[in-house]
Amino acid sequence: MMRAAALALVLLAPGLAAAQQQRQQQPRQDDLAQQVDRNMRTCMGNSQDTALAARCMEGQRAAVAPRLERAVERLLATQQDPARRAALADVQAAWVTYRDKRCDFAGTNPERGADAAADRAACYLQFDLGRVMEIERLLEPPPPPRQQQQRR
Repeated sequence: MMRAAALALVLLAPGLAAAQQQRQQQPRQDDLAQQVDRNMRTCMGNSQDTALAARCMEGQRAAVAPRLERAVERLLATQQDPARRAALADVQAAWVTYRDKRCDFAGTNPERGADAAADRAACYLQFDLGRVMEIERLLEPPPPPRQQQQRR
């Protein structure tokens, strides 16, 4: 049973670590990775059940989905040229196709047996978290230009 909680945390650790590193670079009031981590710990409790881990991750993914959709819509709205907007929509559709194929592959590993469902759920959650953070970074206003010191 301890294995299920460890599995959920191990599967999410790379994405959460990257999010933590990003948070240190650009602090945010609404830190998505921390929220997901907190919610996963609450959902899992002390359980070691991989089926519960998969359900918790799927629940977190469902909670993240609206934020991902809004981020994609906002990014598309930044493209004034209809051709660029269509190209960006194609990029997003290709990303969705890749994510789905990659995560479905991860979730069908016969060597993982029943744990494969948790692998699939973790994959989807990691991809969606990463994409939200990537798009939100793109939407942030650029930092003010740094003033160079004048040489004398």
